[in-house]
Amino acid sequence: MDNYLYFRTQATLANDDDIAQSAMFPVSSFLGCYPVSDTTLKLHFKPVFFQNTAATRVIQADTANDQSSIMVKQPHDLLTDTVVLTITANTHKDVMSALALEMIKGPGSSSGFVVVADDLSGATTYLHKDITACATITINVAASGSDSYSSTFS
Repeated sequence: MDNYLYFRTQATLANDDDIAQSAMFPVSSFLGCYPVSDTTLKLHFKPVFFQNTAATRVIQADTANDQSSIMVKQPHDLLTDTVVLTITANTHKDVMSALALEMIKGPGSSSGFVVVADDLSGATTYLHKDITACATITINVAASGSDSYSSTFS
């Protein structure tokens, strides 16, 4: 069984009742993270809800009349679920390292439930001392984008 990462933005337990308040993701769905500002780190996960959308991929970018141009429709998800953490200024690497160390632990070496950021009032819990809050959780529940096919040959 996979380990799971838990996040909560809601400070009041009685109000922790929707998709933007708390979420849990399997470690295997983690796609990566990056700084958004001096004090924020954005984490991306495979979506909880699979979006059956499609994206158009350009295989050859030439669109002149004397050139071939092929674009194909590939079904995949366009959106990722995200969590934005508030951190101590410029400690992105330290927080990323703590996340990586926790995520490489195999099942059985932890309880399987890893609290990364819990903003519950009076009982805040953070995986690393430089995580100061769970700013936002975004679970994409509706697909976006469009389907298209195109091919041009000379």
